[in-house]
Amino acid sequence: MYNDLYFRLAISLLAAHIIVAFGAKQSFFQLLLMYYYYRSLTLSFFIAFSLINTVYLVTVKLDKHFDWIDNTAKRIGLQFAFGLILPSVAAFLLATLYFALFRIKILDTGYLQFDFPVIVIMLLLLNVYYLAFYFYNRWRHAENKATGMSGHKQVQVFTVQKGAKNIPLPIDTVSYFYHDGQYNFLRTFDREDFLVSQPLDEVQQHLNDKQFFRANRQMIVNIKACDYFQNMDHHKLELFTKPSFKSQVVISQKRASAFKSWMNGK
Repeated sequence: MYNDLYFRLAISLLAAHIIVAFGAKQSFFQLLLMYYYYRSLTLSFFIAFSLINTVYLVTVKLDKHFDWIDNTAKRIGLQFAFGLILPSVAAFLLATLYFALFRIKILDTGYLQFDFPVIVIMLLLLNVYYLAFYFYNRWRHAENKATGMSGHKQVQVFTVQKGAKNIPLPIDTVSYFYHDGQYNFLRTFDREDFLVSQPLDEVQQHLNDKQFFRANRQMIVNIKACDYFQNMDHHKLELFTKPSFKSQVVISQKRASAFKSWMNGK
């Protein structure tokens, strides 16, 4: 979802420069002539990239299990804990190790007073960036869907993998796509399971939204596979599919209305 490796590399380099140059008496061009600058920049870059990559990996992991829309309160708490607090603590520990390499005690430096607050602010802004990126993607997908200009061709045949084989399956034979563990699969009406190489977000873009519905983050279901549904607490729905799924299929309160409209052909 976030194909931003070059952005992470660039922002890591920028962050490393800011940390090294912050509070320095020398000008930028004077720093360029100093060996100390390049040594510190290199070490700071690896620390910055480790922290930024941690925020990236945490965000991707949480996106799979705690959607911002369906699990707002829980997602805010988890993102704060693992996307801000954890990297901030890691930053302090890595900086402690960095100063120890030069036999300097971190408490004897101005790190906590000057550098650490800057790092925390940068980590906070990075989390805000991924949050904005997430909602931008949702807005773009909704706009494309509304205008019918998504540019993605609706597939009639879906290619799946089984061992070394690539097998074309007619889309009408697919009961649902689902996420299990670290992988995505589809299940046919004949109860056969096949590995799917694409993320479910990408799969969804190629499906007819009158035929398939994103029930939750883990499943995209064919309307013909919907056996029945029943109400749950907090206005959620439990969907029963054919063939049946191994775990409970829950449709959140925020998706329930759209699901009912979809079932009614609206």
